[in-house]
Amino acid sequence: MDTNPQGLAGRLRKRGLHVDVGPTDAESLRAANPLDGMLTEQIAANGNRYVTSVGFEIGEPGLEASCAERIAHPLAIPVQTGPREHTP
Repeated sequence: MDTNPQGLAGRLRKRGLHVDVGPTDAESLRAANPLDGMLTEQIAANGNRYVTSVGFEIGEPGLEASCAERIAHPLAIPVQTGPREHTP
């Protein structure tokens, strides 16, 4: 199965991240927290895996939703996965 950077970019955008797909390399993208431009992550396709610029493996094709979750967390994007406790 081939990597799908456009599909991953769409999943990241749904989580509120700003995403730029590489102009010369369609196999890479940059995700950023829209409130803090210093919080960014460069993601590339390496063989049949998504990896960060420091070589951290994010996941494999077909699992873009899980990959997006792994990218969003360190970029300080909260993701609601279920009911939250109600505070007065």
